[in-house]
Amino acid sequence: MQISKWIVMAAMCAPMAAVAQQGYVIKGSVSSIKTPEKVYLTYKVNGERIMDSTLMKNGRFVFKGTVNGPKEAHLKVKHDSAPQDPTTRPPEDILPFLIENTTINVVAKDAVKHAVITGGVANEDNAKVTALLKPIYDKYNLLNDEFNAQPLEKQRDTAYLHNLDSRADAIRDEILVAKATYFKAHRDHYMALMAFNSTLPPEFDAVAAEKEFKQFSPALQQTDLGQELAARIAKTKKTQEGEVAPDFTQTDVQGNPVKLSDFRGKYVLLDFWASWCGPCRRENPNVVKAYNAFKDKGFTVLGVSLDKPEDRDKWLAAIQKDGLTWTQVSDLKAWDNEAAKLYDVKAIPMNFLIDPNGKIIGKYLRGDALEAALQKVMH
Repeated sequence: MQISKWIVMAAMCAPMAAVAQQGYVIKGSVSSIKTPEKVYLTYKVNGERIMDSTLMKNGRFVFKGTVNGPKEAHLKVKHDSAPQDPTTRPPEDILPFLIENTTINVVAKDAVKHAVITGGVANEDNAKVTALLKPIYDKYNLLNDEFNAQPLEKQRDTAYLHNLDSRADAIRDEILVAKATYFKAHRDHYMALMAFNSTLPPEFDAVAAEKEFKQFSPALQQTDLGQELAARIAKTKKTQEGEVAPDFTQTDVQGNPVKLSDFRGKYVLLDFWASWCGPCRRENPNVVKAYNAFKDKGFTVLGVSLDKPEDRDKWLAAIQKDGLTWTQVSDLKAWDNEAAKLYDVKAIPMNFLIDPNGKIIGKYLRGDALEAALQKVMH
């Protein structure tokens, strides 16, 4: 082989290669599919859902385009051209992957969801991280197998369940440590930013998170995910302990407007919940207990429901059944509840303890933690 010949050829091809890599090319192959079938590609740009489609011929398909940086995407194959039955859930052939401006190969035998993906740094990193975490996630499966193998009496034993919870928590912590170790060593990799994002729980420390986020490369910070993270951190900082609780107004069960600031001068638990939320309903007895213990000492609760308009009666029934005698408000917009968005509530139950001056002094206080916090500030 004449090396100089190959160098010249590579140089001649370089301008064309550079042009090709300005966008993405997704080459798909599903060997067992011989009939034409529709394939859909979806992803988001600045929060807006983008969809493209093409026809798979002889088990092959191609997508071409450009994205403004790495991001999560999905390929979906519709195997049946018949109208969907609205009473049944259709079988889904969906493949999640990471799209970026490079050539990506998707190869499968029978279904896209079983495909092997090659091409692109992000997908290669994803495969590595998945392999890294799999042995740890497998420990969850072992816990489930252990639980299912126990007799019914043991499965209901409180001490045993507490032990299982502790061991599950240890597995979770091991996963968080593994993800943190990875993202701190790969600050310029998109997968590292995804790993960092996945370590942030609903009640994360926004100040600490901001310090970590700023150590990622400027290019990653400007991706869609980076901008979403920056906005989330900024919003969460507004509800950090020591910050003044953002004010809002919603209507109570009688339709009267109620402001959070109406409760200045008292300790207030701002409690986000819903009638359909099982964990919320199980937590309500703890809130009732704390309310009864401290209501005569300058403490109250303001409940904010994430119920829907059609569930108003269920909301009112839950208030009655659970003995929630404090003020309850809602705009009945479910997850689009304006107060929930203001406080960046991503999961419920979620709460914020606010002092008489309107400052947040605690959050996500569940179980005995609420009474302990009230004992501390109202000694």
